Amino acid sequence: MSDFMSRASLAGAVDLSSLRKPESAPVAATSAPNSMSTNVGEILKMPSLTAQGNETNMRNFVEVSNHLPVIIEFYAGWSEQSKALSPKLTKLVEAFSGRIFLLQIELDSNINVAKAFKVGSAPTVLALLRGQPVPLFEGDQPKENVKIVFDRVLEIALENGMNGVIEIDEQKGELPVIPLPPRHQAAFDAIDAGNYAEAANQYELALNENPADSVASSGLAQARLLMRTDGIDFEKAIGTAPGSLAEVLLKADACMAVGHSAQAFSTILTRFATVYGEEREVLRKHLLELFLICPPEQPELADARRQLAALLY
Repeated sequence: MSDFMSRASLAGAVDLSSLRKPESAPVAATSAPNSMSTNVGEILKMPSLTAQGNETNMRNFVEVSNHLPVIIEFYAGWSEQSKALSPKLTKLVEAFSGRIFLLQIELDSNINVAKAFKVGSAPTVLALLRGQPVPLFEGDQPKENVKIVFDRVLEIALENGMNGVIEIDEQKGELPVIPLPPRHQAAFDAIDAGNYAEAANQYELALNENPADSVASSGLAQARLLMRTDGIDFEKAIGTAPGSLAEVLLKADACMAVGHSAQAFSTILTRFATVYGEEREVLRKHLLELFLICPPEQPELADARRQLAALLY
């Protein structure tokens, strides 16, 4: 997989290194919409509500996750739990009437994808929301429990404006083709070419055109992170005990780039608590930019926001 897909994410790319183990406690149940006529956004014409994923087509489904939740199931033919779970997932996705898409990935024949997502067992289920992976659960689960999880995923997606709906069109090809906005596509192409400065420029232009473009805001923060960490010695930066402001910021960036967001936030907050004046403002702004990169449902983000607020007020 290309380097940027294993280090940081932009629109259409995924931070595949930031996954954590799923929570053991189930989330609270909510009512999922049962009608496509409620809060319907863009209609996505696709041949099915499910597809087989692999390293080649993964990027297409990451783009789908900008419009609606993509549930990813890593399964294995030798796993009895996979055999029990897969039919439940398929039926549940169908019951959501095009609000959720299911991407099934065979573990043993997609080792690189599994390693990128840090998945080592089957079945493992996670969700993609705007290109960000959210661990859901491992192993077989009762259908009722899975529905509770899917209800919550959809609720979060709708709260974030992801109200697309799939319309089945069997004439469509195997892969969905959903064009990115021109500025986003230009930024994506620049990232793929390793031109992080141009990616940042394209996202800045997108924000000039639409200041409320949250994807561009996150993309800009991530492009700047890629610029700052390009060519650095990650092991040295993460392993050091920073003394200067520059060393603190570099360690935080290195941690964030490899998916250790909690350590990145802690590195800045520890320094923030001991300094004042201009240096404190530099740290605050840097931390807020890193917040834009972290998936909104990650608990370390909420913890860091609370710590920052306590230190400020």
